[in-house]
Amino acid sequence: MATTRPVHGSRPPAPYRALAGFIVACAAFAAVFVALAVGAYHAPRPHNLPVAIVGSAAAATGIERGLDAALPGAISWTSYPSAASARAGVALRQVDGAVIASGPTLRVLITTGGGSAAANFLPQAFGTVAARTGRTLAVTDVVPALPGDSQGLSSFFLLLGVLIPSVAAGSGTALAFRRARPALGVLAPVAVAAAIGLVSAAVADAIAGLGHYPEIAGVVALFSLAVAAPTAVLARIKPPLVALAVLLFIVAGIPMSGGPANLAAFSNAFFRLFNSVLPLGLAASVTRNVVYFGGHATALHLWLLAIWALAGLAGLIAVTTRRPLTAAVTASPDGPVAAADAAALPAAGSEVEPITLVVGFDDSAPARRALVWAADLLRARPGTLHVIYADHPLLDSDLTGFGRPEMDRERDEKAAAVARAAAEIAAQAGVPHTFERRQESPADAMLSAAGALDGADSGSAGEPVIVTGRSHHAPHRILGSVPVELLHQSPYPVLTIS
Repeated sequence: MATTRPVHGSRPPAPYRALAGFIVACAAFAAVFVALAVGAYHAPRPHNLPVAIVGSAAAATGIERGLDAALPGAISWTSYPSAASARAGVALRQVDGAVIASGPTLRVLITTGGGSAAANFLPQAFGTVAARTGRTLAVTDVVPALPGDSQGLSSFFLLLGVLIPSVAAGSGTALAFRRARPALGVLAPVAVAAAIGLVSAAVADAIAGLGHYPEIAGVVALFSLAVAAPTAVLARIKPPLVALAVLLFIVAGIPMSGGPANLAAFSNAFFRLFNSVLPLGLAASVTRNVVYFGGHATALHLWLLAIWALAGLAGLIAVTTRRPLTAAVTASPDGPVAAADAAALPAAGSEVEPITLVVGFDDSAPARRALVWAADLLRARPGTLHVIYADHPLLDSDLTGFGRPEMDRERDEKAAAVARAAAEIAAQAGVPHTFERRQESPADAMLSAAGALDGADSGSAGEPVIVTGRSHHAPHRILGSVPVELLHQSPYPVLTIS
């Protein structure tokens, strides 16, 4: 709670503005998701669906012209010399179906294991052709769905079930290991992805009987890493940037993947383009091909998934190695930073981004030294100074409540005096500052203030650095054990000023 509040005129209070912003953001999120999902498949129509055709030149030409006239651009035709070769083409995932036009029966080869979209469309389309030419129609399912996966949907839902945990793994490991050694921060999403792959493949196999456990576990792990590693990079740079990963991998990735029916070829060119590069569509195709087509037509998709994963790991290495290895720096008000990891706070005067300092202040001598040090630093380099006063009573002795107004008045007077002292120190250094009074314990006050600054679009650059005084005498609760508590809990750099 701040001692003084800025005047905003007719603007609503900050909590209401925050609520309004949150509502608008959620509504926009839903609007984008719905627009992509409905826009992709509200009127599905095939585009260049690969289909084999077997028959004489005259028969093949008649069928091709008839369907191309009715559905321009729907089918990409490939001539095969025999029914056996066409059947092999379907089984090897070279085409999504085939039509054999020799003889009085029009034979159509489909594969429900490859997705119900093409398997349902081809009999309907060629059924119309058969009716017009007076032929009978025979449909053969070359690669049928497994008994435990009767609609061929499990391959997609396996990956869909892994998608959100993978985004959570990326952001979670980035935050949990933010101050760990770089190697641990990089290995964490790899280990989580491997665990997700092993467990998810086992559960899917137990339920749907997909088989191919080692291959599926590897594909799922690679997919999880392809999502988790880039998400971790964004979370390391700035936690709110995880929203970009959600937009890319979930909001855009799910509709553009083709869904459980493998409708990728039934969407427009924009969606088909992204389906060929986003991890969910790639991994779903690979898993489906492993389960039903002996792993054929997977190499390119696997390479693209590997590129996502490796690019994410490379970015994670770059981000983690440029960050400090430790969370604490001890400095003297009269000297330079004296710590093994001076990189936690770049040198004044160097070409670096502005710094955000969060200083715990209660007007005690150690706290004054800390604030003087922080203010002097900002005289030589750009940055913002945020002074935090923790006004959290440890014990309210007025059990009856009659003396509460007097106690509150004394606390308000103390806070006002602390605010004036902070303003004097900042004015002497010639740097602007903000003062905030928080009803929390000292460590919690500084941590929550730093977290609010780190997560808000306040115009300050760089993650916050917490500054506190260091004293062995603990004359006030802001000192003593507080620096130790901050060192154990803070995800941000902590400076203790002697």
